Amino acid sequence: MEKSNVFVRESSGLIKQVNMLDVVMLNVGNMSAGLALYSSITPYVQPGSNLLVATLIGFILAIPQALIYTYFIRKVPRTGGDYVWISRTLHGSIGVIMALSLMIESVAYFALTAFFASSAIQSVLNEIGSLNGQTSMVNLGNYLASPIPSFILAFAVMAVIVAINIIKAKWGYSLITVLGLFSLFTTILAMGVLAVNAGDFSIKIQPVLKALNITYVTYNGPSFDWNATLFMLPFLALYTFPWMQAGPAVAAEIKGKNALKYNVFISLILTFIIVQAGYGLMYYVGGYGFTTAEYIQNGFVYTFWNVAIGLTNNVVLEWIIGLGLIAWEFFILAYGVIVFSRYIFAMAFDRVLPSIFASVSKNGSPVYTHLLDLGLVTMFLAVIFFLGSSNAISLYGATILGALYFLVVSIAGLIHGIKNKVSILIPASVVSIGYFAYLTYVSGTNPDFGFMTSTGVDFITLVFVLGTLIGSAIVYAVSYMHNKSKGVDLNLVYKEIPPE
Repeated sequence: MEKSNVFVRESSGLIKQVNMLDVVMLNVGNMSAGLALYSSITPYVQPGSNLLVATLIGFILAIPQALIYTYFIRKVPRTGGDYVWISRTLHGSIGVIMALSLMIESVAYFALTAFFASSAIQSVLNEIGSLNGQTSMVNLGNYLASPIPSFILAFAVMAVIVAINIIKAKWGYSLITVLGLFSLFTTILAMGVLAVNAGDFSIKIQPVLKALNITYVTYNGPSFDWNATLFMLPFLALYTFPWMQAGPAVAAEIKGKNALKYNVFISLILTFIIVQAGYGLMYYVGGYGFTTAEYIQNGFVYTFWNVAIGLTNNVVLEWIIGLGLIAWEFFILAYGVIVFSRYIFAMAFDRVLPSIFASVSKNGSPVYTHLLDLGLVTMFLAVIFFLGSSNAISLYGATILGALYFLVVSIAGLIHGIKNKVSILIPASVVSIGYFAYLTYVSGTNPDFGFMTSTGVDFITLVFVLGTLIGSAIVYAVSYMHNKSKGVDLNLVYKEIPPE
């Protein structure tokens, strides 16, 4: 088979229009630092745990993975990023099964994020309404968090984001950049509010606690405990640092060697600074004891964002910071729309998925992959709606697929490093393999991650995870046989690097 006939066509059709700022913002959205300061970490705080130490360890252990991604994005800058690396280094079937499973898990996560974005909106409206005696705002927040409005709002937000990306690919990246800059600005503003109120925090926090409907609690535990601190590491590892594949997924569209070379590390360092500074300020203004006690007792409510909103004592600043939290939620959805489309595009370009998903408009947009994304998110939103939010959160347990995916990427890095004698890649991959093997184990055994409960494996999560892996394997097998009947050998496809 001639090389020109291996792929759907000889050129991807995607446009090199992503600059350094765009790709860094894409990665920062992927790592979700703003939500790490909200309620994804603090509800699991243990007596004696120190989030600053856990964050530092998480950052250090993410460096080997960042080295792997930086090497490959420079060596093989193609759409689909690590999917291309896995499939060309290990085997096409492994690449497809892992990438397609990750995308299905990601769509479920985006649907959950969209659906529960109303909870962040409710939190902001309830607090601002309570602080300013506006009952109608509290009622509005409660209404928006009810199932039907949550579904409508989630669908509307996703539809708008998808529409922007369909009209023009560059607009999708611009949306990411605008949301990212606003999210970062409001995060820094919130940090400034905390710092300014450090002097008389114990007095100023009282009306905030009242607005949050929680009480002042005391702490009698240890000031530091290694076991408790290390217990927090997987939460930061699984929810924040390792999600650095967004930039590499759009590598073929990145312009400039520096953007390719530095985007992963810049995003990782920026995420570390944001998370470390946010938790550090919470400890500084409230003291370790009080902050830890509130996290343990009220971790879903007493957060960096809620405290900052409450301490502003200015309704305009309250709204700006509140909108910043909401922007972080939409920021994640906006990056997700782009990344999902590029993975699906890459698999379609390799002939595994229908070629229609490799179609690109004159404005550089893979239109049909975006429509597929919206359709799948809508389906998952319907599942969440009919299952009920209490059951739907079981889908968060599919995080184990993410840990397993990065483990496979690390294995691909080791194999490539050995075959090609890349000295830096071998030790980095060995450390990364050990780290993600541990995280896969933790995500599968710690009940806080949802795959396992106190009474055994969560049935909904198990069905979803196994169904995703098995379904992805079936997709590859069917595609292989279909292409074989047309005279196309997928094994030959995966011996070639796709064109940009």
